[in-house]
Amino acid sequence: MNVEDRLLAIDLLHRYGHCYDQGELDAMADCFTEDATFTINGSVGSMPTALEGRPAIRKAMGERRAATAHAQRRHLISNVILDEVPGDPDRIHAASYLLVGSTEDGTLHLPSTGRYTDVLVRSGDGWLIAERVLTLDSTIG
Repeated sequence: MNVEDRLLAIDLLHRYGHCYDQGELDAMADCFTEDATFTINGSVGSMPTALEGRPAIRKAMGERRAATAHAQRRHLISNVILDEVPGDPDRIHAASYLLVGSTEDGTLHLPSTGRYTDVLVRSGDGWLIAERVLTLDSTIG
């Protein structure tokens, strides 16, 4: 994998967090393929743990954001590892850590940490998330 693809893939992972935290939910959804899957191992309030398709991801994430609108959430995505899929230059396996920070009434909370494992696919000049699994280290209320 060349440096440009690495940078574009890392940018995609970070873009997802920025867009969600800023309430740019259509742009957040655009980080996924139309038929993407998003599986959550753990509990995130009343959010479904298995989502299929960009519209379902957009809807569930929008509902989750509305439920936590009283706080400013920050999704900090770090320790990104990217691996080529042998024989398929249009797919990347990605792993990264998630730390969710939340500021409520001037107080910082750490609702959860976790790990994303993703399959990214080439799309035009960049990359999109085709499969995402979030494994939480604790329940997020």
